[in-house]
Amino acid sequence: MMTLLRLLLLLLCALLKITLLVHGQAARPPVNGARPIVSPDGKRIVFVSERSGTTDLFVTTAEGSGVRQLTATPEKESPVGWTRDGKQVLFSVFANNRSTLFAIDRDGGESSQIASYEGRGLARSPDGKRMLYMTGNWTATRLMVSALDGSNPQQITDGSSIAWNVDWSPDGKRLAFTGRRDPESEVAVFVMNADGSASRQLSRVAPAEGGAQWPIWSPSGNALAVQVNSRLIRNEAYIWIVAAATGEARKLGLHDKPYLDETPSWFPDERRLAFQSDRTGRMEIWVMNADGSGQKQITH
Repeated sequence: MMTLLRLLLLLLCALLKITLLVHGQAARPPVNGARPIVSPDGKRIVFVSERSGTTDLFVTTAEGSGVRQLTATPEKESPVGWTRDGKQVLFSVFANNRSTLFAIDRDGGESSQIASYEGRGLARSPDGKRMLYMTGNWTATRLMVSALDGSNPQQITDGSSIAWNVDWSPDGKRLAFTGRRDPESEVAVFVMNADGSASRQLSRVAPAEGGAQWPIWSPSGNALAVQVNSRLIRNEAYIWIVAAATGEARKLGLHDKPYLDETPSWFPDERRLAFQSDRTGRMEIWVMNADGSGQKQITH
């Protein structure tokens, strides 16, 4: 009886896998390099990788040489950014509905705990004094701002919709985030003041292109790099540049096959972008010029 039951379970698993593949919900590619964040001097890139068997942090030069593993723990680390002097990497670990912020030297060593927050998706302000994070469920997200040490938390959105992937403008006065007008509409990039007021939709990407998300301000504050994931073609995404004043958008790095180009990060001179892409069958870190030319894989 047990053998028959086991065979039936295996058959159901196989049928489920086939169904997911047919409907375009196959598992994402293995991650050898993802979530890049360029250092303030543009010489290094921190990223996450599963090459060690767990999700850990690594650092490489902007050319892809001298890769160094920073963490080696069973927890999944998420990069938050760099300290302003570029000497340390900030990262978070999410567990039990709390995110703990750590700092580690760019050359490795022991990490030090900075603070803990009752939420996820940490985003530190440019002056290093405030932390923004999400609470609530994924369809009704409340944004909170606190001091860096987690004290004096203030709610700045009402939680009536989504607010993901938040990024501070370079002057710390505005926030960009992934949002939408209503539960039926496509995701888009929104901008609001740092206190949560004057929220407005910025991106106006054609519905056939997909949904704009993961906004990252350029160092000058004049533009945002975003990713647009297609709803028509399975596993296709592009990096776009959106003008901060007008919302005018342009697509970068055209390709003739469905690839995922995602999670952009600006270099400080705004001439280049780092991003993750699965063009080789695995997720890797790539770099390209801000006009989409000169695409180069830097992790292998």
